[in-house]
This record gives sequence, structure tokens and C-alpha cells, in this order.
Amino acid sequence: MPLLSLYDFLSAGALAPAVLCLNLWCSLQILILYPLPHEPVHPSVTATLVSISMCVLFKLLGFPPWAFVIGGTTLAFSFSLHRGVCRFADVPPLFMVSTVWAGVLDYLSLLHMTFFIVTGVWLCVLVSWRAMAWSLLFTLAVFFGMQYYRIYTRRTLFLGRRKEALIRQGQKGSGYKLPIQYVDSDSRSAVLFNDVVKIMEVKKPYLQEDFNLDDLSRMTRTNRLYLSKAINFHSGRNFNQLVNYYRVKYAMELIKKDSGLKMGEVAVMCGFHTTVSFNMAFKLNEHTTPSEYARSLRTISR
Repeated sequence: MPLLSLYDFLSAGALAPAVLCLNLWCSLQILILYPLPHEPVHPSVTATLVSISMCVLFKLLGFPPWAFVIGGTTLAFSFSLHRGVCRFADVPPLFMVSTVWAGVLDYLSLLHMTFFIVTGVWLCVLVSWRAMAWSLLFTLAVFFGMQYYRIYTRRTLFLGRRKEALIRQGQKGSGYKLPIQYVDSDSRSAVLFNDVVKIMEVKKPYLQEDFNLDDLSRMTRTNRLYLSKAINFHSGRNFNQLVNYYRVKYAMELIKKDSGLKMGEVAVMCGFHTTVSFNMAFKLNEHTTPSEYARSLRTISR
């Protein structure tokens, strides 16, 4: 934004409010293209580079404001369309609580995008009147500040601070509450994930302390990158979290058979490196410690 304004000042010797409105709107476009927490960064980076290049090129060629608006809104709309296509290209059959919050963020992001496009229309219509141009400049400045604050704080600006805090607190570990199960789909990633579930349930490779993603990729005869993506997508967990899930479930079976077992022994039998990591994984998946779980079983059996 300061570079565009400096160029205009050196070219014309002064800065009209209409020019400042245009520069602020072009800069606002970068904030609008900022990635959401649950999506990859690369599409946003690409769209941002295209946006910057387009603005600089249009400035150098002396294009009118409506050209900036048409180019910017087209880019923003195309990016929003691409975001939607990628987001819902392969909806996971396993419904997760985190998906609800991601949907809320997607919807609210669309509202921010809509307001951005509307301000572009105002830019074309109102900049010809000096008084309205100052009003538009003030509106854009406020909107720019709101967007910067939204990205810096990860707020939605549509929900209250307390409500957002409660939602985000509820999201922590919410995916772990769901069981890992077979996926009813014929997609390539679903077939691969079902193979993973079968291997984990039948062969129980997670009982080996040094079991890693490379071992599982060899067992499924696929590369580790695609395997990792399939696990993340269909289970809501990464590889280590998936392994810990099965280890904890196996630990629960052992404790049910003999609630008097020492937790250090159970940790080793389930493939954990240390008792501390065993306790942390158990607490994360079952919201209780192994010792508390064992005591509850002994209480029930009395």
C-alpha cells in the first residue's frame, strides 16, 4: 500500500482521495486472500502473488479504477470458487465436530469476501464525487483494520469473544472422541485407509515400539505422503495419533483383563516408549488416566 501511494505521489505530485481508496482496496485484497486455519497455504500464496503482480502492472500501464476492480473481484471470486471446490471435493463420510467449525469459518469467510467485492463496486461508483470518496476511504480504512485484526487474532468478527473461546476450547481433541472405523466409499484414499484399519486391527503392528510411517507405507504398498494424507483426511488424526489410538485401545483391553497390572508394564506391552507418553496418550483419547481407569474397573467389579 505505501509503495503504490509513493508511486502515485511521484507520478502526479499529489494524492487524491480516489487514488488512496484504490490503493487501500488493492491492499485489502491481500488480507481477503489470507488462508483459513484448516486449509493449505499454497493456493493463497499463489493468488496473493497474482494480485500483487496485477496491481503493479495495472499501475504502470495507467489502467482506470474499474479495471482494478474487475481484475481484483474476478481473482477473489475465482479463489473463493477454488477454495470451495477443494474443500468439498471429497467430503469425508465420517462426520467430525471439527468439520462443523470449519464450515462456519468457510461461511464467514464468504461474507468477508462478499463485503470486499461490494466495496469494489462502491469504488467504481463513488470515487467520482470527492465527498463520497472521503467517506469510502474511511469505510475502507475501517474494513482494512478489521481484516488485519481478524487475521492477527484468528477471530471471526461475527461471533462474541466468549463464544469463540468456548468453541475453540471444545475443538481441542474433539476428533479423538470419534472411533476409527472403516470408510464406506470407493475412492482411492478410502480404500487405502480401510487397508490401514484392517492392518492395525488384524496384524497389530503398533505393538512394536519402533513402528513408524515408513513401515506402514511398505505394508500398504504406497508412498508415505499419500498415506499420511489419507490417514489425516479419514480419521482426523495424524499417523502418531492413529498409532496411539490403537495402543490405548489395546491397553484398555489389557487393563480390563487384569486391572492390577502396573501401568509401566502396560505401556511397554502396548508399544509406548515411556510411561509418561502412555499416560498423555491415554488422557488425550479417553479423558482419564490409565490408573483412574483401572480403579474404576476395580470399583465396578466389587
